[in-house]
Amino acid sequence: MEKHTDIAIIGGGASGLAAAVSAKMNGNVRVEILEKYPRTGKKLLATGNGRCNLYNENASCDKFFGAKAFARHALTTFDKDAFFASVGLEIKVNENGLAYPLSNQAGAVLDCLRFTCQEAGVTETTDFQVSKIEGKKGKFKITSVNGDVVFAKRVILATGSMAQPKLGGNNAFQTLLKPLGHSFQKCLPALSYLKTNPNDVGGLKGMKYQGEIALFEGEKEIAKETGEILFSENGVSGIAAMQLSLYAANPLSKGKPLFLKMSPLPMNKAEAERFLEKRKNLFPDRTLDEFLTGVVAKRIAQAAFKRAGVTPLSRCASTLTSDEIQKTAKELTEWICPVTGIGGFDVCQVMLGGADTKDFDDKTMESRILPGLYAAGELLDVTGPCGGYNLTWAWASGTLAGRMAAISL
Repeated sequence: MEKHTDIAIIGGGASGLAAAVSAKMNGNVRVEILEKYPRTGKKLLATGNGRCNLYNENASCDKFFGAKAFARHALTTFDKDAFFASVGLEIKVNENGLAYPLSNQAGAVLDCLRFTCQEAGVTETTDFQVSKIEGKKGKFKITSVNGDVVFAKRVILATGSMAQPKLGGNNAFQTLLKPLGHSFQKCLPALSYLKTNPNDVGGLKGMKYQGEIALFEGEKEIAKETGEILFSENGVSGIAAMQLSLYAANPLSKGKPLFLKMSPLPMNKAEAERFLEKRKNLFPDRTLDEFLTGVVAKRIAQAAFKRAGVTPLSRCASTLTSDEIQKTAKELTEWICPVTGIGGFDVCQVMLGGADTKDFDDKTMESRILPGLYAAGELLDVTGPCGGYNLTWAWASGTLAGRMAAISL
């Protein structure tokens, strides 16, 4: 197979589809999406637990990790209202600034993008896994692993990152950009669970609580989050812990010791001591096994007593000493748990690092090394926290790349 087009977009995910829509809106150009899977948008369907958190109203560049300054122009010039209106997608924004499709269906987002592309004359070649990009501005040759070839005047690389290989994550951006002279920032998994010693969370699998969790390196607090904390058999997950993984990834990759400080009981240590003493006087005959029922989850309370060395749990609350109350209060408000790692690319949501943005123009997304080649989305060294930030970047960078590639023609 041999095809000719004006703009070839490698990757049919969020940023690739956004680039296609934007290119057609900004020029009378032929656009071809090259997708390695049988259908575009596989990962998009899984975002937001199938609801698709489209963007975050508060997605300023200072909230991102990596090349924040590089992201500023794309984020500030992205007209989200105009873009989603152009594809026929109605949106609702909740009180936290999180935007979702009115239908609450990720499938509707993908359909609106694909319908718009089809109506605008964008063509798709699926099952096309790119193995090589050659040539120069005005005449690029894109070859698939099967030997099929597409010639294009401009190329937009939107292959995604290494996160979630089951949904298409791969290192294609490195395979394609490295031979062209591009460099990369260290690629690490992020927005994943934090690994701990199984003994530290033993017996808590499936338990969760709403509270505070902080990440420390020595005496220095690196970051703190409040939200849902969920325990697994070998770590801590939930939105709050996953957010902390963005701060933990780089130090852990350098071998620095980190630990978590968790607070299942929403008060400080002194307040907790007074609370436990008061409760002891109110319910002296309750066993420790049931002493905190109605306060924190039973298994979390039991684990706190055991960590404090307050056993057996068959004892009555009246037997608690002042020292035992102090130790238990500390475990309920300042639970220290070393971090041993982060869940890998197979389970993480995003990737830290990626293609070095010094090789690209932030006003156009065009390569400084190979003019005519553009990049967008997750493959670049721009990563956001949970809450629609990463899709915001995908739409913003994709529409900018598509617009500038079309205008250049």
